[in-house]
Amino acid sequence: MAAREEKIDPQTQSSIAIGVDSEKLESWWLINASPDLPRQIESATQLQPHGNASRNTPIAGVFLTNADIDHALGLLLLRQQEKRLVVYATDETRATLAWIDRALARFCGIEWRTVTPNFQSLDFGMAFRAISLPGSVAFQFRDDTSGRTALLAPSVGSLTEQLRNAVYTSDLVMFDGTFWSDGELGRVRPGARSAREMNHLPINDGSFDVLRQSPAGRKIYIHINNTNPILMPGSHERAQLERAGIEIARDGLEMLL
Repeated sequence: MAAREEKIDPQTQSSIAIGVDSEKLESWWLINASPDLPRQIESATQLQPHGNASRNTPIAGVFLTNADIDHALGLLLLRQQEKRLVVYATDETRATLAWIDRALARFCGIEWRTVTPNFQSLDFGMAFRAISLPGSVAFQFRDDTSGRTALLAPSVGSLTEQLRNAVYTSDLVMFDGTFWSDGELGRVRPGARSAREMNHLPINDGSFDVLRQSPAGRKIYIHINNTNPILMPGSHERAQLERAGIEIARDGLEMLL
C-alpha cells in the first residue's frame, strides 16, 4: 500500500545475479529465478542479449536455494534459450520441481547439477559451495583471485553451526530478512503461519544479533516480505538496523566483492 501511494519505492521479488567480468567472458548466474525475472532483466543491461545473441541473455545458469514458487517460477521464463538451462539444486528441490522439468523439456530443457558442501569451480576465478539448512540451502561464493567470499542466504529457518561460521567469515553477507517478528503475518491475516513455521528466521529474536556481531564489510537483509516494517523509512525497526550497520536490499543494488 505504501508503494502504491509512492511513500516507498516498489520492489520486485528476491533474485540475485552474481558474475565475473573479464575480456574473455561475461556471464552471470542467478541465485533464485523470480517470477519478476523479465522485468529484472530489462532493468539490468548486464543481463540483456548482446551482439547477435537476440534470444539468449548472458545468464549462464541458476542456483536454487529451495523449490519455493517465488524462487523457481522464473525458470520457465528462460525457456527459449538455445542451450539447456543449467540449474544447481539439491535432489529434494529437483524432485519437487519435476513439473517445471517436464514443462521445459519441450523447450530448452534443464541440465541439473548437484550441489556439494565443498567448493566447486564455476567460472573464471570463481568457486562456490552449498550450506545445507532445514528445507533449503545457502550458497557461499569465493573469488579465487582475492580470496574474498560472499554468503547468500535468502531462506533460513534456523542458524546451524556451519551457517553461523559462514556469517562470521564472509566479507559480504546477504541474509533472510523476510519477517521482522515471528507472528508478523498473523497480525494482518488471522490464522496465518508464523515466520518459523514458514521456515524463515525472524529478525528481531533470531538473526539480528548474529548479523550485528559479524565482522563482514557489508551485511544486507534480502527477501523482505511486504509486512516487514524495515521497508518503511523512519520506522523504529529500520533505525535499529541502520544503527547496527545492516543494510536493506533494494532493486538495482550493486556490490563489488
